[in-house]
Amino acid sequence: MATQGTYFDGQSAKPANVDISLVGSGLQFSGTETPLQIWSVKGLHPIDPPSPGQPYRLSHEDYPTRRLIIRDQGLVTQLLAQSSHLKGGYSGRDIADLLGWTFGGLALCAGLAYIAMILLPAPIARILPQSWRDRTGQAMETGMAIYGPRCTNAAGEHAIGAMLATLAEGTPDMPPVSVHVYNIPIVNAFALNGGRIIVTNKLIEMADTPEEVAGVVAHEIGHVANRHPEIQSVRLASMGVLSSLFAGSNGGNIGSNAALMAGLMQQTRENEAQADAYAQDMLDHAAVDPEGLRRFFKKVLKMEGGPKDPNSALSALGSVFASHPGTEQRIEEIKPLPQGIVAKPPINDADWKALKKMCG
Repeated sequence: MATQGTYFDGQSAKPANVDISLVGSGLQFSGTETPLQIWSVKGLHPIDPPSPGQPYRLSHEDYPTRRLIIRDQGLVTQLLAQSSHLKGGYSGRDIADLLGWTFGGLALCAGLAYIAMILLPAPIARILPQSWRDRTGQAMETGMAIYGPRCTNAAGEHAIGAMLATLAEGTPDMPPVSVHVYNIPIVNAFALNGGRIIVTNKLIEMADTPEEVAGVVAHEIGHVANRHPEIQSVRLASMGVLSSLFAGSNGGNIGSNAALMAGLMQQTRENEAQADAYAQDMLDHAAVDPEGLRRFFKKVLKMEGGPKDPNSALSALGSVFASHPGTEQRIEEIKPLPQGIVAKPPINDADWKALKKMCG
């Protein structure tokens, strides 16, 4: 038996009177201005939960902008008896849809994160202009002031220049770099954007020979040559964008955010392996004994309490190995100079003494 109701076609606000009846598993209705339509009960969605004495408003999954209003409580009772999802709340299908959207959203986020964190940083970093590398590198180095002052004097700068000249002798395509010594009370060295390499005075103090420092510098040049600092900057910037997008947080400032600085100094195992290989090749071609680098690494490992010490970090910045995974294996992979190559010092005694006294 048909009952009267009201229909909105979703295109205008004008209501249309219609006759509504329940026919099998469908709700059938039509009117003077409304051609016959059949909405499956399965696809019906209540706009509001049914309430005694109140009009019952429905939409349909196939026609989400349209509305059908039923006032006859008998018809409403029939509908509710046929399909419990019309009582409102969450039906099994609604929950399934919600879970589908939720897991789909999580998968999308994971996909975006993978693209932003893994696939894009390297190609983006390699096409960024030199002006960007220089500007961000300067900002990062300026941020080093919170840890200690830069040391500079003519004799020490000459020693650094002489060491770089020696390392470049067998590597004509060595990237432009600048090595700066900072009076920071930890043993560390790291590369920043724009070819800037930071070496702490504590590292120089702990070295017994210039070969040890030259090996560490060669390793950091390897990071510069492979654009690892820039890749890490892009990765962290992507992380900040994703954080802002999904959590509404602020990524901070590269030059002043200490936590971000610590992140910039971290390198992946793959990056470390690339820098190690570059350093080995550079030292071989420059005839600088790689055993110096091996000796220095062993010192740091011992100083930190060995590979099994869980509390080996020396400070918030960490040590030269705190961000370098697989230390023992990497030490073993350092090879001596090839047969027939006679080792030479990377700098002379006078320059070595000047470098040791660079911070006074």
